[in-house]
Amino acid sequence: MKYGYAGLAVLACLLFGACFKVRPVEPPGAGNSDWVSPTDYEILLENLKTALSKRNTQNYLRCFDEEHFRFSPAASLLTNNESLWQNWSLQDEQAYLDKLFGELTALSGNSLILEQIDLQDVSADSLRYLGSYTLRMNHPDTSLTTLFKGQVQWVIKINEFNEWTIHRWTDLEVARDSSWSHLKLRYIQ
Repeated sequence: MKYGYAGLAVLACLLFGACFKVRPVEPPGAGNSDWVSPTDYEILLENLKTALSKRNTQNYLRCFDEEHFRFSPAASLLTNNESLWQNWSLQDEQAYLDKLFGELTALSGNSLILEQIDLQDVSADSLRYLGSYTLRMNHPDTSLTTLFKGQVQWVIKINEFNEWTIHRWTDLEVARDSSWSHLKLRYIQ
């Protein structure tokens, strides 16, 4: 019996020892999402701000309607780059953002501040949001500001999952060379 208890103790240690094994390290961001289902347009805007500050391209793209997204740049950039903007798509959003995020010099300090100016119900499932923005992106390009200011006009609609998404984005320039469109143009080329 003496060996029976000792054997049982050894067996218990072996079995319970497996409970304390170290898990493999997960890549950054895996299994950890700051995404909140945007059942309200304000949640959608918070998701957008969080995605930009945390450099999360996938969550950023989830804020936009995959099939119907349209972007209109600041008027000053339309003339010389019409072919670029004419068919701007979600793939272009991803391309500029991936390039931008890859070049950001600071892991923190990137932010988006939105101030609502006007909100209109277009229909039961659609809003028109007008707001001013201040976007800080700590990129290394010294020929471009790191602080972008302007206004956005977004048409926001409810999708088939009952979540709000941005369908149409019009960027309005309020100061020379500092609109969000300037940032997109620099990092799409």
